[in-house]
Amino acid sequence: MKNPNPDCERHCKFVYGYSVTTAMYYDPVYDKHGNNLNPDGNITSGTIDCIECHKRWSYSTQYGKTTFSEVIQ
Repeated sequence: MKNPNPDCERHCKFVYGYSVTTAMYYDPVYDKHGNNLNPDGNITSGTIDCIECHKRWSYSTQYGKTTFSEVIQ
């Protein structure tokens, strides 16, 4: 997973907290070349903590794209 805090001056080390994933079934639909036109659209979300700068982020991943939001504590 990407670094949620790329501008930090410290050597951040990340620990994942809880995560959940939706459980929707996406029927695969293939074109004539074998490419799946209906990829898994389930969303995985959770938290990630830095043990160096002591910040926390929530994250959400869908279709291979991850977004982060800093959690203000």
